[in-house]
Amino acid sequence: MKKLLLLPLLAIAQSCAIYGLTDDYGKLSDEQKTHILPANFENPLPDHVYKVTGKELNAEIRKYPKALVYEFTNGCTSDACKPMIVYERFAKKNGYKLFLVMNGFGFINETMAQRNSFESPLYAIDASAYPTNRRSKYTMMFKKDLADDPSYKPGYWGLMFFENGKFVKELDYLPEG
Repeated sequence: MKKLLLLPLLAIAQSCAIYGLTDDYGKLSDEQKTHILPANFENPLPDHVYKVTGKELNAEIRKYPKALVYEFTNGCTSDACKPMIVYERFAKKNGYKLFLVMNGFGFINETMAQRNSFESPLYAIDASAYPTNRRSKYTMMFKKDLADDPSYKPGYWGLMFFENGKFVKELDYLPEG
């Protein structure tokens, strides 16, 4: 009897995909994988996502007087997660160079479905550059590299503000203005 109950449970477990523990790159289709490329800051294409490390992005941020990095999870339904156009409008209005950075590839279609409403390139954390495949850990390592500040203690907030290449603050919401 126990074996009869166990078989359906095993079948259900095998058909379930768990997202968010790693970068979920392996769950992408072959077609989706063709749109994931190494870092490119010079001529990024709108239908691609560029893998980037914190150090690579930090070097790019140093080229701008003000930069805003939004590190996000595709498909987020929290009140803190807004459509990409909201972050782009805020950045333009306040003089920030915007970098939209996925922390993984799960539910990438939900972000790509917004693609015709915003112009900013899409980036993703290059998890392979870090000594762990656990999303929570490589995301914190990415943010430490990005901040390039020994006193910085990574939080779980998604918005990192920079001025003249220096990390200024981290927030979980867009400030008024």
